Amino acid sequence: MNDLWRNLGYEPHAGQHEFHAADRRFKLLIAGARFGKSMASALEMLPEATAMRARGWIVAPSYALARPEYRYLRDALALGGLILGQAEGGRDGASRLHTRAGGELWALSAGRPEGLLGEELDWLLLCEAAHLDRQVFERYLRPRLGTRLGRLVAATTPRGSNWMHELFLRVAELGDWQRLRFATWDNPRIERQEIDSARQLLPPEVFDEQYGGEFTARAGRVYPEFNPALHVATLAAPPGSVIDRGIDFGFTSPTACLWLARDAQDRLLVLAELYRHGQVIEELAHEIAAIDTALAAPGCVAGRAYCDPAGAIQIASLRRHMLDAVAADNRLGGIDLVRAALRPRADGRPGLMVDRRCVNLLREFEGYRWAQSAGDAARPEKGNDHCLDALRYAVAGMTVTVGWQQGPRLC
Repeated sequence: MNDLWRNLGYEPHAGQHEFHAADRRFKLLIAGARFGKSMASALEMLPEATAMRARGWIVAPSYALARPEYRYLRDALALGGLILGQAEGGRDGASRLHTRAGGELWALSAGRPEGLLGEELDWLLLCEAAHLDRQVFERYLRPRLGTRLGRLVAATTPRGSNWMHELFLRVAELGDWQRLRFATWDNPRIERQEIDSARQLLPPEVFDEQYGGEFTARAGRVYPEFNPALHVATLAAPPGSVIDRGIDFGFTSPTACLWLARDAQDRLLVLAELYRHGQVIEELAHEIAAIDTALAAPGCVAGRAYCDPAGAIQIASLRRHMLDAVAADNRLGGIDLVRAALRPRADGRPGLMVDRRCVNLLREFEGYRWAQSAGDAARPEKGNDHCLDALRYAVAGMTVTVGWQQGPRLC
């Protein structure tokens, strides 16, 4: 094997040597970017790929992400004259090759997991496994190894505290697993200046994840800037302020309504929340009006209600109850606007504060995370995000509004 590695130009550094020396059936390789995990994990499977009538898969969140590992194995087999036939799918389709020993190797995408059913495998290589869905691994991939007692290598850079972190913790007690974790700087070929430059640029939790190979819980959060010690206080409506609202409609799922105002330093204050299941819009309109009155302070006026744009019927009903309700513009990058508001200003205080009685909003802030399954664009997990949707509707509307809305006085 060492002679073949040398012919391929592969000289494992110390971290890669440690990975190859591990002798368990299942290996979990967690590493920072550019550690060299793609080449190491691919060439780790070379003995299996050359075995008689062995069947193996390389599975990644997309065909493109499976390409590096496939190329490393393909080139190694070609150098040994071991390829009988091959079909290249490129970045958009499955690639496969057959060996002279009667084996086969496939590079597949987990985008359609039902296509991963049916086969029994001698070996399985997962690429960027933290970006795979838990169900794909547990229901579609792990069972493929049972009949032939196949080997598994799962290699990835961390992605927050998701299911891969849970697996990393759980397998420490399992005798047939070996887990290894390395940082980018464990690869001596990466210039230290490059690492230091990234450290200066990136948020600490992202650097620790992408370069340190650490499972940082904050890196998976949609709003990693949120810190209860910084953003939560007991708040009151500033006298003379306009109090706007953000509303996310629901019935089986909850309707969430938030009340926001700006203080004298132009900071956004989330003053109150309404979180109701199973109420019709007429009942909600009365509750909203009652909270409007309860929040009244000298000179305050009721502003607009920036609402879920999918709720045209509900918006029309709110207008009949004398509320200035409009459809929020959902194209304005509301998540980015909220994140910007959460960041500290020059005086060390953030641009957005939340009243400690907004318990549902605070709960959602802590639990709102990016979806684990990969796709063309990052998307948050849907479900416990009703107050957060209402918040971004309001923040987007208040950000682009020119001047105060002169609505009916609350007092």
